[in-house]
Amino acid sequence: MKLLKLVPDDTNIDFVRLRGWAFGLTIALSLLAVGLVFARGLNFGVDFEGGLMIEERFATAPDIGRVRSTVDQLGIGEANLQPVGDGRTITIRLPVQSGGDEGATNAAVRKVETALARQFPGAEFRRYSTVSGKVSGELIRNGLLAVVLAVLGIGLFAIFRFEWQFGVSTIVAIVHDLLMTAGFFALTQFEVDLNIVAAFLTIIGYSINDKIVIDDRIRENMRRYRK
Repeated sequence: MKLLKLVPDDTNIDFVRLRGWAFGLTIALSLLAVGLVFARGLNFGVDFEGGLMIEERFATAPDIGRVRSTVDQLGIGEANLQPVGDGRTITIRLPVQSGGDEGATNAAVRKVETALARQFPGAEFRRYSTVSGKVSGELIRNGLLAVVLAVLGIGLFAIFRFEWQFGVSTIVAIVHDLLMTAGFFALTQFEVDLNIVAAFLTIIGYSINDKIVIDDRIRENMRRYRK
């Protein structure tokens, strides 16, 4: 049986001829991503900003404005709300409570749970988590340090494994991939937490895997066709 081929065997695309367009598009998208990060910022979660995060499940997708108004009336700080999934689950992010102890946190959680249950019949409290401001600052530094060291380490590996030009191009490619991802998060305002840092490191891993394969093929062709 003849297999379906999406790309014919005789396909010949002159990618080199299109490099100018590719470079221009890449630079434009990178600048757009940087602009989005600076203009809109990243929606850091409790892991990085510190504070209290409460997850509430509603019977039906509620009015976000009404939920925010209900929480703001409790006098426990300005609430930042974000729907999750089908819209019935909402994460409520609040600043660190005065005193910062467990008693103040539990009191705030009970206030939110009681108020939402009264205003929205069928609302269920799911969970809550807290991170102090000091811990969140350390997490930001450690997360950035992990990403920077990973990029530099991979770049040095490419330099010693191949040539310095390959190392530079590897770093540029990884930074490009990270910029695109950061721009996406700035555009969509998805929450950035420790899981996203792990995702960034995973992206670095996949990016370097592709880059090493390409570098090895380029080096092989350079040896084969060197004049």
